[in-house]
Amino acid sequence: MVSIPGGMWMDNRFYFGFNTSEERKKRRKAELYSMSEQVSTFFWDEAPQHGLEMREGQQDMSFEIVDALINDQHFAIEAGVGIGKSFGYLVPVLLYSKRMNKPVIIATSTIALQEQLWRDVHAVMPLLGLNRDVILAKGQTHYLCNKRADEYMCDPKADPPDAIKEGIKQGYEERKDFPEVLPQGVWDKVNVQRFSMKNCGSCEKKCKYYKVRAALKFTDGVVLCNQDFLTQHLMKLRRGQEGLINAAADLLVVDEAHNLDDKVRSATTERFGQGMLFGMIKSAFYELRSFDQSSVSGEKREAESAIIAFYNCLKAQVQKQINEAEQDMRYADRFFFDNNGSAIELLTEMNAAIHNLSSSIQIYSSMDFRNNRSFAASDDLDAVSESLSELLDRIDDMLIWIEQHGSNTELVYCPKNTKEIVSRLYFNGDERTILTSATLTNATSGSLEEQYSYFISNTGFPAGDRGCLSEPKPSPYPYDEHAMIYYCDDLPHPTREHDAFIEKGVERLLEILSISNGKALVLFTAKTDMEEVYSILSEKNLPYKILMQQPGSSQDKVLNEFKEDTNSVLLGTGAYWEGISIEGKSLSNVIIFRLPFPVPDPIIEYKCSVAKDALMDVRVPEMIIKLKQGIGRLIRNFTDTGIVCIIDRRLRDEPPERYHDITWDSLPIKNRTSSLDELRKFYEGLPSPRNDDTNSSLFGNIEQPPKKRQSENGGVSCCTMKICTKKNNI
Repeated sequence: MVSIPGGMWMDNRFYFGFNTSEERKKRRKAELYSMSEQVSTFFWDEAPQHGLEMREGQQDMSFEIVDALINDQHFAIEAGVGIGKSFGYLVPVLLYSKRMNKPVIIATSTIALQEQLWRDVHAVMPLLGLNRDVILAKGQTHYLCNKRADEYMCDPKADPPDAIKEGIKQGYEERKDFPEVLPQGVWDKVNVQRFSMKNCGSCEKKCKYYKVRAALKFTDGVVLCNQDFLTQHLMKLRRGQEGLINAAADLLVVDEAHNLDDKVRSATTERFGQGMLFGMIKSAFYELRSFDQSSVSGEKREAESAIIAFYNCLKAQVQKQINEAEQDMRYADRFFFDNNGSAIELLTEMNAAIHNLSSSIQIYSSMDFRNNRSFAASDDLDAVSESLSELLDRIDDMLIWIEQHGSNTELVYCPKNTKEIVSRLYFNGDERTILTSATLTNATSGSLEEQYSYFISNTGFPAGDRGCLSEPKPSPYPYDEHAMIYYCDDLPHPTREHDAFIEKGVERLLEILSISNGKALVLFTAKTDMEEVYSILSEKNLPYKILMQQPGSSQDKVLNEFKEDTNSVLLGTGAYWEGISIEGKSLSNVIIFRLPFPVPDPIIEYKCSVAKDALMDVRVPEMIIKLKQGIGRLIRNFTDTGIVCIIDRRLRDEPPERYHDITWDSLPIKNRTSSLDELRKFYEGLPSPRNDDTNSSLFGNIEQPPKKRQSENGGVSCCTMKICTKKNNI
């Protein structure tokens, strides 16, 4: 940067030192118009020179992002599988970072996409002639904490496995560096937890995560993080605090944006478990080792007694719901909190007891003049008391539920107004936000506001002058030539006649598996259903292996086994609906073992309570989005082929349910049948899928790139969006 009288040069562009706000806006818009020329030139002239053939939806997406930036708007787009949405937004976003000399932030909801984007960014930058810094900021638990690792290795009671010893010796710093055989329980003893720049800054051995967090404050390049981290950054900024990332970043990209409201809700959620509270008390009590601990032993007993009483009440509520529910809730993620009985009184007593203990410990801790020590554990207890007091004061504004993990029960709560929080964080600041996913819409007809209605209702996206909705970009894959959906019309109802449904459903499942000779992913909405079906199938002498999703976060082992054993069948739930991508013949049959309507859940029930039509405004949109995600597991490239089978009578044609038409219209595969004979004939006539995709490239492939569109004034128009009221020429 070189200063000159009256102004300065920055990144080869001249800015006057006393520009008005209006002049700065004009200069910014001029830069964006120039950038749009660069985007157009790249897609229409330069990309073909690299041997790349374009997908129309991809380049339209890029042009529309530029238009939204020019019009100073937020932007949301559903981009179907296969259009190359990552490259669709990376081209304008990387150019924006370079031209404005500012960092840009790209947030996802899965580590797999973060790592894929790392590769994508480094593939795109050379094509654009760019060289920006790129920081991959994974969650803290993915990194090794050198201090905790040293403590674990030196603990005489521990028996560290050879994998952790060798990894530390080799200087490994991330979980992915260590062998898969390393138990998760061992990794949890050595990874980064409760990171803070202040406390971790005094650590002699600076871990990789510390270096990443430090670099984020000053980067002017590309930050790849998860939605939780970006949300925490924005929360700090909105409170007037220093953010986690360079505050100059004013362009945000949220990929997998259908998860955004859940991620923001998670970021505003507090949870307190019985074991966690006992652990805090134990640590705080230990801090008094230089005093007579009996001085607070009475308060300690009272606090522990109050905690036990409250959590016994929660456990009784959980058990009552398990016993009385119409469907099996043994593996439910969340249970309802009943505040009409003694629970609130017990919570109040527990909070008072924790507060008394914390105050007493802090009084005695402050007397320790001999040691300049911090008393973090007693501070933690005080923070618990403050949080519980806030909960009790605002209980009508809070959504409260219970979670059970093994023998441990947790009290969990968050503000009810998640929609307003998302809106304040992502749409009411100086930043502009681009949101994309393969499943943002819940309908295919009506206005764009109607098609994106459920997404808008969850996030408060400001469709109109401040926010631009794009026409959904359909997948270019030849779905109807390569795939067919089979649906049932003759099975028992999956919830009202559950036992009969399982029996008949397994019989139908076996008929379907005989068509594809295995090669199937079977998706469940309930873990109990999955385990019951697995048990039945395992007892049969089937000509293919039956695999089941394994407990824990890493599924690499079972997924690799499924890929390698071509005819095997894999049963899964949860993340399997959207978290896996398997190309080729190993996955030629996706079976939906009942429609993915949301199970009874405090969050869903709250959404239903404030909706005009709970079924059509909440339950059906939730089901459609998840169903689209599940069906999306089948066709992953241009040569993939196969069938989708929905073992659920609720999509039958006669008599139709209220959601019949909107559900079928929303699915990418229109070719459907209720005849197993027709399904078999179609499957046997399919070309064999390949495990390679010879037609794919960085940007995709269609026979010919679309022609440039001329505007009324003879220039090239970037987009033809319905919602955007302005049309820009470049």
